[in-house]
Amino acid sequence: MTGKPQQHDWQRCARMLRLVAHPARLMILRALAERSQCVRDINTLVPIPQPHLSQHMAVLRRAELVDCHTNGSMRCYYVLRPRFVRQLVRLLCEQDAPKRRSREAVLREIRRAESGPSGQKA
Repeated sequence: MTGKPQQHDWQRCARMLRLVAHPARLMILRALAERSQCVRDINTLVPIPQPHLSQHMAVLRRAELVDCHTNGSMRCYYVLRPRFVRQLVRLLCEQDAPKRRSREAVLREIRRAESGPSGQKA
């Protein structure tokens, strides 16, 4: 395939990261990644006032990350993008220590990338 590689929608990605970048929303997503839950259950796992929880749930719904079904006065939430949410939670929960590299190692990597797969300069 020739031509310019397809551009990724980084604006959309940044918007999504801003929407989930709140401790309460991350806790909600982690809880819902495990299983669908009703508001009462979510509120026991995310100890914030119920009106605040409702506001966070509305943000997550607008972002199309979660949705709900109602049963009388009970709202039960589930994840709309389970793979994304599970991967996000797993990534954020991992303990990934910074890995420093020597100047020489970085320069070798750059030279290798510039020379291409055959070892010849492009």
